[in-house]
Amino acid sequence: MTLKGLHTMVSVGAGITVMSVNVATSDNGGLTSDQIVELAMDKILKVANTAPEPIKDQALAFQDNIRIVLKQYIDLAKREERGTICQKIREAGQKDLADLIRRL
Repeated sequence: MTLKGLHTMVSVGAGITVMSVNVATSDNGGLTSDQIVELAMDKILKVANTAPEPIKDQALAFQDNIRIVLKQYIDLAKREERGTICQKIREAGQKDLADLIRRL
């Protein structure tokens, strides 16, 4: 995975400010659950390096908990979507193809 952060500030006269933009790319398929989690985490919770240590430690622990929960639900969503796709393919009379996809 390549995750690039463009940390330049862009300001537009209409009051729109873009602080950072992340781009993720992947070879040989889509993004992994971990890659998606990292993209989401960048939008959900940022911890300032300048935060007081007790607050920073608590925020980092909270960030780790969010990361775990997000990964569990992203993995669940992938399994459920694959299950739905397999069922639709099976209903279309392609049982062997559905079984192959289910095993991914």
